[in-house]
Amino acid sequence: MKPSTLMAMLVILIVVAGVVGFLAGQMTVPPSGPATTLITTQTITRTVTSYVTESPTPTTTPGFIGTVKIGALLPLNLPIGQMMLNAILMAVEEINAEGGVLGYKIEVVTYDTEWSGDKANAGYRYLAEQGVKVIVGVFASHEALAIMDLLQLYEVPVIASGAVSDVIDEMVLQNYDAYKYWFRAYVNATSQAAATWDLLAYLSRRFGWTKIAWIYEDLPWVIPHAIYGQNRSAQEGVEIVYVKGVPTDIGSFTDIFAQAIASGAQYITWQFSGTEDYVFARDYSLGQVPLLAVGGGTFAMLEAFYNQTFGAAEGLICISWGFPIPITEKTMSFYNKYKNKYGTEPLFTTWYAYDSVYIWVEAVRKANSFDVNAVINALETNVFVGTAGVYEFTRSHTSLLAPNRIYPIYFQWQGGKRVVVWPFRVVESGTRLLLPELVDGTRVWRSIPWP
Repeated sequence: MKPSTLMAMLVILIVVAGVVGFLAGQMTVPPSGPATTLITTQTITRTVTSYVTESPTPTTTPGFIGTVKIGALLPLNLPIGQMMLNAILMAVEEINAEGGVLGYKIEVVTYDTEWSGDKANAGYRYLAEQGVKVIVGVFASHEALAIMDLLQLYEVPVIASGAVSDVIDEMVLQNYDAYKYWFRAYVNATSQAAATWDLLAYLSRRFGWTKIAWIYEDLPWVIPHAIYGQNRSAQEGVEIVYVKGVPTDIGSFTDIFAQAIASGAQYITWQFSGTEDYVFARDYSLGQVPLLAVGGGTFAMLEAFYNQTFGAAEGLICISWGFPIPITEKTMSFYNKYKNKYGTEPLFTTWYAYDSVYIWVEAVRKANSFDVNAVINALETNVFVGTAGVYEFTRSHTSLLAPNRIYPIYFQWQGGKRVVVWPFRVVESGTRLLLPELVDGTRVWRSIPWP
């Protein structure tokens, strides 16, 4: 069999195995309500389901003063949207079991955005007209940007679990009265880049590395990473000697790795959101790439990724926003309950969707009111301990990035296990780091004490 044919077969095998494995594990449909259908026409069609009660909201509920509605605006046609909804429903179930909020039972009304800005716009309008007191979810930046100009009109606050575009932060800062209703229970794109460069800068100082290769997904969300990386690398005395943007459907990294090595790079950073992770891991292994790779991808952070790549992920250092270690006293309780309830671990935005519900509830309790301005004031001044970290909103209403606030976990794949290597405050004693080296043309992993 020709090498090119073998390579093509391996691409297909790893990507298919990875994606099928992910979808099989992640496609958890909520226990009630109709299935959603992707609508491909240009017509805006409502897809709405109430998962708490299908009858009109009663004025009173046994054991409660009444009911209060919250909205979930999510891409329910995608696994990630279904997982976020699972977490939202789980949070509401817990809160209602403990007496609700201010004596009211919480009811969730959902709207499927179908990953569309137009749908998100229509969904925000619909949920606001249903009388919801807050809207949670809102995963994509293009969906968030499509609803921003509705905020002042309807005055229903949003607590998003993604939508990392820095443009949204600028809108809040420049026109507070219009956009004060927006909050992000997650970080923005620049904060994502800053967290990655914290680790890259430490590695540079620790090992004397001054040249880095940057491989990224060629999509708009990476632009703030590029801007931040250019400035931070100069500050740290690190030269970006090779830069390569790749399409989401890339079939091979072989030539890219060869070019990165030829550039004189001493390590690699990478950012993906699609299935590139699988191809990247495969070629990193097959190509015996002798450069440490530090970065992130949606799939690479999942516990199934190592087996899905048949061990090709060995040595990769990956980012994870939310991870099964005691980040706070709430972390492991949520992780274990979610995994037991739905049969799979929560994906990164799932943690933040769950926390968003509790953030709003705590703000309402602090305000002792559902009044929107009182709740906004409570959100702006409160510090909330969640499952993924501690939330404190900045002036642009995004979560503050800091080691004692919201901050990612970095782990290295070692023998099929995710070994936490950064930040040091959560690294276990006795941890070791794997460094790639070439010995007689073969890559070997040298294990060193860490930190």
